[in-house]
Amino acid sequence: MKRSGEPPAHGGDLAWASRTFGVPLDSWQDLSTGISPWSYPAPPVPAPIWQRLPEGDQRLRAAASAYYGVAEPWLNALPGSQYAIARLPRWLPAARVALPVLGYSEHRRAWSAAGHQVVDYRDAGQLLALVQARAVEHLVVINPNNPSAERLERAFIARLHDAHDRRGLLLVDEAFADLYPESSALPLIDTCPDLWVLRSLGKFFGLAGLRLGFLAGRDGHWPLREPLATELAPWGVSHPAQWLGAQALTDRSWQAQQHQRLTAAGAALAQQWQDYFAQPPGLGRIAVHNAGLFVTLRGPRAPLCDLYQHLGRAGLLLRWGHEAPRGEAWLRAGLPPDGGRRLAEALEKPSARHR
Repeated sequence: MKRSGEPPAHGGDLAWASRTFGVPLDSWQDLSTGISPWSYPAPPVPAPIWQRLPEGDQRLRAAASAYYGVAEPWLNALPGSQYAIARLPRWLPAARVALPVLGYSEHRRAWSAAGHQVVDYRDAGQLLALVQARAVEHLVVINPNNPSAERLERAFIARLHDAHDRRGLLLVDEAFADLYPESSALPLIDTCPDLWVLRSLGKFFGLAGLRLGFLAGRDGHWPLREPLATELAPWGVSHPAQWLGAQALTDRSWQAQQHQRLTAAGAALAQQWQDYFAQPPGLGRIAVHNAGLFVTLRGPRAPLCDLYQHLGRAGLLLRWGHEAPRGEAWLRAGLPPDGGRRLAEALEKPSARHR
């Protein structure tokens, strides 16, 4: 492996991968992002949508309200959920915030930069213990977690909210939640005034380049709508994003097909990895976790690093990370558009079994 610094902070940087592994840009299969390889088929955008400034977002809000099951006044359209992740901590008084040790790193970056004290938790049980001990004020939950793939049930989110007893805000990032509506915290907004939920059209709909997401909440004890409107206005969400977002959110037939396709692809990818690690000589204690839109491998650092480098040299980019000082690591693999054929070919090579 050619050394070119640490891997980038996020997936999708094929220029870095090309320099690092010596593989031409046009020869990669990018499995590093967790974005659906099958995007919503965008129809031609009418010329007036390009030519005119947005005139309100009523159609988008109505479509989002129906899709997410949340009243229109409680939905705020964003130029991507990352917009709120980066800004929301600045709108709250500095306090102690619970964050997953393994989770989307932009949450940690934003809360730390805003002066909050980060308190780590490793799993749901530890998070609940922090709440019950009154050791934190604000809570951040990523559900399903990116990249650990841990998924919490809606009842547990409600229990967290009730145990927290209005001491702070509960933010649930559901960027990967479209495949698991039964676990979504959105139905709890009616009865949970401290709950705010982030959603995105980037992952399930395969529209990351559209930069469209939503922040949903009642503006109860921790009002966020006014500072959001102040920073976002005017025309914060582009006219084409509003128009195409409304199309995607109302296309029930395509959504059903996408749900079925992604569920099958996630299960097949998880099985492919389980079969691979079950073959001798194997790669040690590697656990396979399926989050639907991606599969995460967790285990000892050395064999996973070797596997990451082997696949990189074969033109397959996965997302790599490690957990110091525990010596553990993880690899996140998005869904391959070819059903895993190229991945299988790379894994069949003897060097993939290097310990």
